[in-house]
Amino acid sequence: VLVKGADNVMLERAASRHPLLEAHLSEFAQEGLRTLVLGRRRIDAAEFADWHAEYERAQSAMQDREALLAAAAERLETQLEILGATGIEDKLQVGVAETIVRIRGAGVKLWVL
Repeated sequence: VLVKGADNVMLERAASRHPLLEAHLSEFAQEGLRTLVLGRRRIDAAEFADWHAEYERAQSAMQDREALLAAAAERLETQLEILGATGIEDKLQVGVAETIVRIRGAGVKLWVL
């Protein structure tokens, strides 16, 4: 299973702590970079079969499908071996910065995630 996600979520799901990686992620964040953490977990055929059956039930559920699918995914996304992290500069599209300035100038509070 290969997984990517936000550093805080992925580190919670990691099999072990990674102080050096956490230091690098902190450094990336201080530089204003957007970070993602990559991880993996090896599963055997029996565990896959059990998970796949759960996933198929969730996929065909008439109620709470999204919650059941999320639970199925989360079942595999535990005890991850962390492979590494990325830190990329998130550049705004043309005109976005000016639009943000105008919105804030109008007294609107704005969060950009």
